[in-house]
Amino acid sequence: MMESGYRTLFAVEFFHEFYKQADNSYSHRDEDFDIIPTTDCKTALKNQGLLFRQVPGGFIVLYKAAPGNSAKPLIPLSDLDRLRFLLMAKTPNLVYYSDLPLTGERSAIFYLHNRQSNIQDIDGTDELLLVQDTNSPYLSAQDKTRLRAEQFTYPFSKESDSARLIITDRKLMPVFSQTLHKLDPEVNAGLRQFSAHIDLSLQPTDIYTLTIDGEVQESFYLDSRLSQKQPFGLIDIFHHDEVADEYQFIDESGQVAAKTYRVRLNNRATVWRYFIGLKYRSSVTPEKLAVVSNIFTADFTRKTSITLADNTQVIPFESGTTKIPLKKAPLKGFTLKRDITTGPGPSVFEETPLPNPEITNIATETGSEPIYSQVYFYI
Repeated sequence: MMESGYRTLFAVEFFHEFYKQADNSYSHRDEDFDIIPTTDCKTALKNQGLLFRQVPGGFIVLYKAAPGNSAKPLIPLSDLDRLRFLLMAKTPNLVYYSDLPLTGERSAIFYLHNRQSNIQDIDGTDELLLVQDTNSPYLSAQDKTRLRAEQFTYPFSKESDSARLIITDRKLMPVFSQTLHKLDPEVNAGLRQFSAHIDLSLQPTDIYTLTIDGEVQESFYLDSRLSQKQPFGLIDIFHHDEVADEYQFIDESGQVAAKTYRVRLNNRATVWRYFIGLKYRSSVTPEKLAVVSNIFTADFTRKTSITLADNTQVIPFESGTTKIPLKKAPLKGFTLKRDITTGPGPSVFEETPLPNPEITNIATETGSEPIYSQVYFYI
């Protein structure tokens, strides 16, 4: 949608492989996120005469063009430093069907920004990506960072009697430093306990790095208000000299060079497990059953049968080393093949279509890989 007299300054687009269709188009592009400008962003937009619009698959920021020069903002953007946008997940299931960490700090967020240059060729087109991973176009654990309030306590342990804790800003300038001494003077060997009380209330919202005796312990994003809202992510779009030329939406002459930034999410692929319960055909032997697929080269292996509390025999089938992607549109072609041969002659089989697993029906046996998607199916 183009407002009268307004033109695009920049756009941010989202693509998720979970919604990718057979013709390489994407459905449901607005299903994952609500995008909300932060309070300071709304003020900056108003002061600069800019408009924010959420559109299917992302959002755009528009500028009012000067009369006679459509590439020049009516209000010069010399006072614009940064615009911040919250990503609020529309569903708690997002992490299940996305190829993202299943566990981690509750206060962590995915932090995206245009301060880096990460241009990658996607299907023959160079895309200005906002993600950190330069070997893959997708959002990943590399984009995740701790979200901290302006004041917090930082406990740690170290094999020494004292430690130097320093916090630096994005430009590696120290903003906080403290020499700490062990909490228990009687402990003189092994790990000693320390605790730092940190106050960064005079520092602006941004990324900071905490080191102890010169070793990086963590990077975090400082913002007390955001820590209360628990967003899925945050996008910072900067307008200053630190932004790479190809990511700048204003050129050296002050003319708009509109940019489209992209954020891509990969869908999760899991080992599929079918648990075939012999609830109505208890006389069927496991050897008579097989799970097959005509769309994936997955050899479903029959595992040792288990017996439920109600004495129902359940036969597990597992796709083994083959991971199968989770998709919005169900994958077809998975069937339960049952040998119903009753006499001499050619074998006779009955095939029953099997459903895809629910996206939330995910399990791990070790707390990490492999990740299983499980389906119970009774015959």
